Amino acid sequence: MRVASFLAMGAILAPTFMPTVVTAQDRDPARACGTAIRYEVQDRYPQARGVRIIDSSSRDAGRSEVVVTGRGEFEDRNGGEARFGFSCTYNYRSERTYDLRVEDVSHKDGKNNGAAVAGLVLGAIVLGAIVASSKDKDRERDDWRQDDVWSPADGVRCSARERSCHKNGRFSQKWTDRVFYRGG
Repeated sequence: MRVASFLAMGAILAPTFMPTVVTAQDRDPARACGTAIRYEVQDRYPQARGVRIIDSSSRDAGRSEVVVTGRGEFEDRNGGEARFGFSCTYNYRSERTYDLRVEDVSHKDGKNNGAAVAGLVLGAIVLGAIVASSKDKDRERDDWRQDDVWSPADGVRCSARERSCHKNGRFSQKWTDRVFYRGG
């Protein structure tokens, strides 16, 4: 019985004493920066999907650092595709990336949303000016009556929906006739 329990404990503990093979992180700067840039693009542009690195190049930036630059593209959930430039610094000692930059994001077909937005804003301003200038000046004196509830005098509240007025919280036939049923 002792031998059996000793062998069972040995079988359980044997894997912990055996050397295990641990794979190191990706030490290729282009691959490490490519992964980091993909995540960075998806963080900055939530509509981006299918982020791809088209090309990249590396240059030494010091004793243990490499700067990776390149171009990439992604599909826009709105139906288009966009291109971007990037740069990333990889440190061999810490095996980490930093100084991620995503720049020059533009639509693949050359479209620019900035012009469309500026056109919409300009159109809204022009339309607002036209509407404001075309108001009938004679109606301005009666504009206070167009609100749902207003006060033509102290203590008096009138409601356009009910077509009635109340003075000091009580119905007032005098003010109702005066405001809503003027002869004319």
